[in-house]
Amino acid sequence: MLVKQHPHTYRAAVGLQALWRGSVGILNRRRGAGDHVRSTVSLLKRSPFVAGRPMNITIEPTNMCNLQCPVCETGAGVLGRPEGHMTLEQFKTIIDKVAPHANTLMFYFMGEPFLNKNAYQMIRYAKDVGIPFVTTCTNGDAVNPDKLVECGLDEVRFQIGGMTQQTHQVYRIGSNLDRIFRNLRETIRIRNERRSRLRIVSGFILMKHNEHQIEEFKSVLSQMGVDEAEIIDPCVRTIEQGRQMLPTDQVHWFYDPVAFERGELKPKLVPNNECPWIYYSMAVHVNGDVVPCCRDPKGEQVMGNLLTESFADIWNGNRYMDFRRQLHRDQGKIGICSLCSGYGVSEIR
Repeated sequence: MLVKQHPHTYRAAVGLQALWRGSVGILNRRRGAGDHVRSTVSLLKRSPFVAGRPMNITIEPTNMCNLQCPVCETGAGVLGRPEGHMTLEQFKTIIDKVAPHANTLMFYFMGEPFLNKNAYQMIRYAKDVGIPFVTTCTNGDAVNPDKLVECGLDEVRFQIGGMTQQTHQVYRIGSNLDRIFRNLRETIRIRNERRSRLRIVSGFILMKHNEHQIEEFKSVLSQMGVDEAEIIDPCVRTIEQGRQMLPTDQVHWFYDPVAFERGELKPKLVPNNECPWIYYSMAVHVNGDVVPCCRDPKGEQVMGNLLTESFADIWNGNRYMDFRRQLHRDQGKIGICSLCSGYGVSEIR
């Protein structure tokens, strides 16, 4: 079992070495190497026009959830968008527009994807039209293990908030840890029995109240037979949340401890960083609205709508190109970028 900790910051795919690594990885899935090269050249040039097409697509099958996690906009009731499920026909319309160039589909955003009754059919359709890699993330409460294995999914991530119900429910409000572990064990059993290639990952949402359970998490999940166990550094929205939730060991902090002591919530920075998401990916809300990335759950930067517009008109349309220009001028002035590890790029030369 691989044990992995989420990085505090990301580095963009810039430079010839990154260009080569990305292209080789994509060639292994037999799609998108040309788009990756063209997008990387556009990124290196800081061009608002992207010559390549996005290979990573996030689609939100629903923005509804059965939990009330306090940091999540959906769980906290502050998402600010109408609740709903994407229909199967709407999903097909969107997939048909992105499938020719999509290398990876991330089948989740704001909400528990498997509350959508058509979730398994949606995944199967995405695989049937040729998307090489489909991954999803779930709280594990509402999944059907048999359908999860049979729908064609390539990877599933179960995320938990502790190793006992008492610690788990501090953040995962409304969740049942025993049910999650039953679903996880059954998914592993069926996967192994049917010799499926489904990759199963379990994530531990690390916070102050559960940091003493890290080693137990690694041990128990290894015995269960997951392919990977990952430690997820916590994300908070306010200083007060940070004081309540951030672990005592600052090595697990996504945020700059010095700025935090000043009362400022600012991510750790990576010198000479750039934002890759606006060149390699796009995210789609439940109503078809396109936003730059997962940092825009509320739809502050809508670039278009894939249910009513063509992909080409959106990807290199005026709104997307203006957004890329603004990001290169001063990323820190864009609200959705202010809690991202790329924040402050314009200050670094």
